[in-house]
Amino acid sequence: TIVLVAVTTAAHAQRATGFVESYNTVSETAITPQLNVYVRGSLDGKLGWSIWTLTSESYSEALAGLTFAPAEWIEFSSSLGLESADDPLRAGASVWIGKGRWSLLSIHEQGGSGYLYHYLGTFQMTKTVAVGVNSFRPLGTGPYVEKKFDNITLWSTYAMGKEKKTGVVGIKFNF
Repeated sequence: TIVLVAVTTAAHAQRATGFVESYNTVSETAITPQLNVYVRGSLDGKLGWSIWTLTSESYSEALAGLTFAPAEWIEFSSSLGLESADDPLRAGASVWIGKGRWSLLSIHEQGGSGYLYHYLGTFQMTKTVAVGVNSFRPLGTGPYVEKKFDNITLWSTYAMGKEKKTGVVGIKFNF
C-alpha cells in the first residue's frame, strides 16, 4: 500500500496539500515534542489519497490510505500502516464534516499500541480565528483555539483527563 501511495504521490505532486506540524504536549513533569506530517491529493474525482506520519522520541507511526468525498462538506478516509509497537500493524479511519463556519473531525486508530480517538469540533469566528472542543485519547477533553497567519497556524488545547491535566500547543506549516 505504501509503495502504491508513494507512486501516486509522485504522479500527483502538483495537487498535493497538507501540513507539517510541531505538536508539543506540556504536563506538570515534562514537555513532549512530536512531529506530524499530513499530505493528501486527488486521484480521480471524489477519490483521493492521504499519508500521515507521527514521530516522537518514544513512538512513531506512518499510515497511507484512500479518501472519498461524496460532497464538498464531507470526506471519509481509511488507512493502513505501521507503528513502533511489538505488533506493528495499525489501521485508521476518519470522517470530516464541514458546513459554513462549523466543522467536525473524527479520527479512530487501532493497532499494537492500542486504540486512539481524536474528535475536533470547531467554529470559525473570523477568517483567522477558530475556537472549539478537542477530545483526544489518551489525553482528555478541553477547549481549543487556533490563529492563522497565511500558511502558518498556531493552536492550543487544554485537555482534562481522568488522571491529569495536559496542555498541548502546536504550530502547523500548511502547504
